[in-house]
Amino acid sequence: MTSLRNSLHRRNHKERSQLSHRAKFGLLEKHKDYVQRARDYHSKQDRITRLRQKAADRNKDEFYFGMNKERTVQGVHVKDRGNVSMPMDMVKLLKTQDEGYVRTMRANGIKKIERIKSQLTALANLITPQDDNLDDDSKDALDETDLETLRDAGVIPPETKRRPPPRHIIFAENETEARQLSQRRSSNQAQVTTKVDVERAEVDLGWKTLESASSRRRRKSKSLAGPSTDIVEDAEETRQLNAQNRKRLLKELAARLKRDTQLRYTQRELEMQRLLAGKGGRRKLRGVEEVGAENNDEDEDEMDDAAASKQSKADEKTYKPRVYKWRIERKR
Repeated sequence: MTSLRNSLHRRNHKERSQLSHRAKFGLLEKHKDYVQRARDYHSKQDRITRLRQKAADRNKDEFYFGMNKERTVQGVHVKDRGNVSMPMDMVKLLKTQDEGYVRTMRANGIKKIERIKSQLTALANLITPQDDNLDDDSKDALDETDLETLRDAGVIPPETKRRPPPRHIIFAENETEARQLSQRRSSNQAQVTTKVDVERAEVDLGWKTLESASSRRRRKSKSLAGPSTDIVEDAEETRQLNAQNRKRLLKELAARLKRDTQLRYTQRELEMQRLLAGKGGRRKLRGVEEVGAENNDEDEDEMDDAAASKQSKADEKTYKPRVYKWRIERKR
């Protein structure tokens, strides 16, 4: 009978879905959903009942000596984890060790910076003629960021600002005198320009230029051999490799300089923390400042191009350390 009952076809009873006109109420709740909701509701009611019973049975005069060492924050009991603060001598020793580690890492970084600077100095194509004209579209030309990196590293001298020429202001009595002074000034400028051009011009004294035998042989061999395609291709490939090597060295140098700046500020901050832990009266002159954050409040229209480029290149995670001034005390 059991096998016969299992072999017969049975009807699949499907659960009723939510009616179309009640779709705004969401899915139709089934029995298992009701059981889960009821259990959650009764568990919350039982918890509230137990809390009310505890509050009713609480003794207001209850006291234990352990309460003297305990504390609460806004009515919540806060338990101490048992961490013991280290003595100040040990803290100073750890600060000194940290400062020594930062100093060692910075010294290693400075050695690597000097090695990169020596490699850049040895390059023959470090500063090309295209670098003087930033509007040139040559791929091998250095941009303003690379030039600024070289100036920061001391490979090339810093950019000097040209002083404007002095102006001599003459006040005329009337319009006629002003026109005469203007014509006289233009004629003087023309005479000075002509004099400079004459001095720069090459003076031909009639001497015949003698060509050496070696230069004649070199010129003759060049005219007979002619340019070779392989030599031109090798020269072009060498030039591209040199340009890539220069870009790689400049990128590494910029990263090393940025890291050295961060390590220098970190070393100063650790030294400041170690000194603040000691004795002596001091006065705070300047707090922690973000590099490049001095001009954040200024108007963008009034900010010059140099300050804008410097602010864009500044790292947001680089901060200047604090500055304190200690009171002068006489040492015995």
